[in-house]
Amino acid sequence: MAQKADRKIEKTVKSYLEQLELIGIHVQQAFLFGSYASGKHDEWSDIDLAIVSKDFIGNRFEDRNKIRKITLQVNSDISPMPYRPEDFNDNDYFVKEILETGIRIV
Repeated sequence: MAQKADRKIEKTVKSYLEQLELIGIHVQQAFLFGSYASGKHDEWSDIDLAIVSKDFIGNRFEDRNKIRKITLQVNSDISPMPYRPEDFNDNDYFVKEILETGIRIV
């Protein structure tokens, strides 16, 4: 797993997660992954964020739609990947990559 997130990005992500809590999305885990986790981001990079919550239903389209308004209010560069706890395990190649290279925020 990567070391530490950039302070500004970490602050943005934590603010976003706090806003999700206010609408009833109780975040159990959150991982920054992709270019911000690897330190290879540029001005066009989005903020890839895996969010694990029992409040998601497991339909990625519907779950993203559920949090879309908060995403746009906090920072439209955030690219959330919602997961239910039972779906967030290293049996999934993508999740395994997040766990190995991502930065745990929560």
